[in-house]
Amino acid sequence: MSFSARFKCITRIAARVCGVGAILLAGCASEPWRKTLTEEEFKARTEAAKADQLAAMTDASKHIIDRVTKEMEANDPSNPPDIHFLAISGGGDWGAFGSGFLVGWGEAPEGSRRPNFDVVTGVSTGALLAPFAFVNTDESCARVDKFYRNPASDWVESRGMFFFLPSNSSFMVIPNLEKAVGVAMDKEMIEQVAANARDGKILAVSATDLDLGMQHFWNLGAAAEQAEKTGDFERVRRMMLASAAIPVAFPPVEIDGVLYADGGVTANVFLRLDPRSPVGIIQTWKRMHPGKPLPKVRFWIILNNQTTQTPSTVQRRWPAILGPSIPTSIRSATLSEIRWIAAQADFINATMNADIEVRMVSIPDAWRVPVPGDFKDETMRALSDLGRKMGADPASWQLLASPATVRDLRSQVVPELDAPVMK
Repeated sequence: MSFSARFKCITRIAARVCGVGAILLAGCASEPWRKTLTEEEFKARTEAAKADQLAAMTDASKHIIDRVTKEMEANDPSNPPDIHFLAISGGGDWGAFGSGFLVGWGEAPEGSRRPNFDVVTGVSTGALLAPFAFVNTDESCARVDKFYRNPASDWVESRGMFFFLPSNSSFMVIPNLEKAVGVAMDKEMIEQVAANARDGKILAVSATDLDLGMQHFWNLGAAAEQAEKTGDFERVRRMMLASAAIPVAFPPVEIDGVLYADGGVTANVFLRLDPRSPVGIIQTWKRMHPGKPLPKVRFWIILNNQTTQTPSTVQRRWPAILGPSIPTSIRSATLSEIRWIAAQADFINATMNADIEVRMVSIPDAWRVPVPGDFKDETMRALSDLGRKMGADPASWQLLASPATVRDLRSQVVPELDAPVMK
C-alpha cells in the first residue's frame, strides 16, 4: 500500500483500539516472549552487526569492481564499461507501478531498454520486486507484474476479534501473501538469481533490526547460492518478507534470532556512494586501478510513490492528524536520501572528473487512486498500466545529476564570481 494508505490503516485500527479498552486485555499474551539482553550483550551484538555489514559492503564493492575489470580486460582496457545500479523503493501495494515499469522498460526504444544491471537493491515492496529485476529477463519482469496485478482478497487478514491486543506482534497476519510470494519466487527463480550472482552481480535487500534500530542488508544473491547448496529456499523468501514487514500492520520476521521489520523505517531507498568510504566503489576502484579514470556509473531509482502528498482536509482528531504526518515524514526522508545521492554524484563529477548519472522515476503527483482501500486489484492494475506506459517512454526519467548538471551550475555561478567589481 502507499505511504498514506499504510498509516491510515494503522491509525484507523488504533482508533478502534481506544474504543474497546484494549489495555484491560493486555495480559492475554499470544506471542512468545524473547530474551531481554543486557547492556553488554547489546554492545557485543551491535559491534558484531556493524562488522558484518562492513564486511558485506566491502565484499560487494570488490565483486562489482572485479566484474567491471574482467569486462574491461576482455574488451578495451583503456575504456571501463558503465556500472549500472537499480534501486527500487518501498510503497506497499503501489509496488504495482514498479512491476509495470519494469515490463514497459523492456519495451522502450532500442538503446533505452533495461540495461545489464550490476547491482539491484530493494526495500519493502522493492525487495519483492528486486529479484525479478535482477534476473532481468522479459519473463521474470512479466512474472512479478502478474503477481502485483492479481492481488487476492485474503493476502492480508485481521487476527480476529482481539487483533488489537498489545501482546500481538501485529494487527494482521499474512500467510496467504507469504504463499503467493513463494509461488512467484519459486525454486527455479531463486536458482536464476543464484546464476546471476555467480556472474559477479549483486542483489541486496534491506530491513530494520528492531532491537538495535539499525539498517541491515542481505546479499540476496549470495543467499540464493547458499540455498542451492542447502535446499533451504525459504530463507531467501523470509529475507524478502522481512524487508516488507510493515511495523504493527504486518508481523515482524525473525531470522537467526534477530527480529526484523520494514526496511523503509531506516532507509526507503538503499543506495551508497560515499566517496570517502574506504569500502565504497570509488575508493575500491582507486585502490585496484590507481591512476586510471573512474568508470561511468549510472543510478536508476524507481520510486513506488508520488513526490508530494495528496491534499486533503485534516480534521482536529489525532487519527486524522497522524494519518498524513507519518507518511509525509517518510516521504521527506526518502527524497532527502535521493537528493543526497545526487549531491554526492555532482561532487564526484566536479572534483574527480567522473561521469556519474542519477535518474529517478515516480508516480505522477496528479495521479489519483481509482478506488479506496488497500490491495485493490483496480488500483494495482491501474498502477501497473501506468508504470508500463511510463517505462516504455525514456522521457519518464528525471535526470538528477550528471556532468552536464555540474556544467550548468558552473555556467550560472562562475561568471558571477569572476565578474569585475564595479567601481
